[in-house]
Amino acid sequence: IMSFQIREATYEDYSAINNLIIEVHNLHCNYRPDVYAKVDTPLTKEHYHAMLMQDQLKIFVVEDSSSHEVIGYSSLKLMSSPSLSILVPTYAAYVNDFCIKSTYKRQGAGKLLFDTIANYAKGHGAESIQLTVWEFNKDALEFYTALGMRTRNRRLELDL
Repeated sequence: IMSFQIREATYEDYSAINNLIIEVHNLHCNYRPDVYAKVDTPLTKEHYHAMLMQDQLKIFVVEDSSSHEVIGYSSLKLMSSPSLSILVPTYAAYVNDFCIKSTYKRQGAGKLLFDTIANYAKGHGAESIQLTVWEFNKDALEFYTALGMRTRNRRLELDL
């Protein structure tokens, strides 16, 4: 049985996180080449370091307990709803990224990571977790649905 540990990301995790992002980015490029450009480095070191400095942004990594390899990560941002009279004020955690290395999927690391970010968000006053997932990503949709997430809205498109 595999065991995993979760910790906050550090500067030293850049290469491992960039490799995970490459995996996700390639999937996006394959399905939506009209949206995603093929690039060698989807996450620059400068951007990663800037992310680590943001107060409202948190990055967690999942490590394989035996090898200490970083096999997953998630970044989330705590956000207030826009201050508009027509909206009920809310405070939510928005998950920008969530990735488990393909060779480690369906072994509990994703659920452990999700539970960790849910607990973090709740502990910091968030009322919900929100994220965007591409319609083509059936595995992700199945994963999030199994964790109790439901569709909030849909963004549609029409090619002209």
